[in-house]
Amino acid sequence: MKEQLISIINWIKEDWRSHPLRFFVETACWFDSLACALIVNLTVPNLPYILLYPMWISGTIAYAWCAYSRKSFGMVITFIMLATIDSLGFIKYISQ
Repeated sequence: MKEQLISIINWIKEDWRSHPLRFFVETACWFDSLACALIVNLTVPNLPYILLYPMWISGTIAYAWCAYSRKSFGMVITFIMLATIDSLGFIKYISQ
């Protein structure tokens, strides 16, 4: 178990050294996703979409950039698709 933990810590350090900006953005996106999940959980059934949609969309766009910087085609397409779908949903929401 200790060896696995050390391996994970070394992997995190290497990820930081290889691209500090991406590491920071991915960490910020992780907190963004966590915040969105907590807000949803705490406000059901009256979700504050005017707050949640921009948070989620900006996070998915940032994740798409991170995936691009990692050269992960599948993740780039997934995050662009999610950002597009949610942007259309947000436009629909605010135009009601």
